[in-house]
Amino acid sequence: MGNLPSGTVTFLFTDIEGSTKLSQQHPDAMPALLARHHAILNQAIEAHNGYVFQIVGDSFSAAFHSASDALNAALDAQRNLHNEAWTPAPIKVRMGIHTGAAQINDDKQYSGYTTLASTQRIMSAGHGGQVLISAVTAQVAG
Repeated sequence: MGNLPSGTVTFLFTDIEGSTKLSQQHPDAMPALLARHHAILNQAIEAHNGYVFQIVGDSFSAAFHSASDALNAALDAQRNLHNEAWTPAPIKVRMGIHTGAAQINDDKQYSGYTTLASTQRIMSAGHGGQVLISAVTAQVAG
């Protein structure tokens, strides 16, 4: 993506529910589970013009020019995650979407504390399989 989102940005943050417990119960399987999880999320985000700017463990942070692209990426990812034949344990991902002011830095990271912190909090309130969106995102998505 040549033109990275900046100004008014819609963020999608994700996290595997119970990932620490999963890694403790299935340490040998966790690398393969994470690899498949990462592939599913990357594909959905890229297919909807998103930019993954950070992956920490099992948490993704992505930016989008439009709220509808972020919503479609989240829904596609959740469908594909749900339809995946996970073994030995299911992977359930919670997702949060919020739209607000943010700027892309020279190191391709985002600044905009209020927007980023709000996105994180929205995602953290969810449960595996849910996509939570802010009122702002719902409004701009139309």
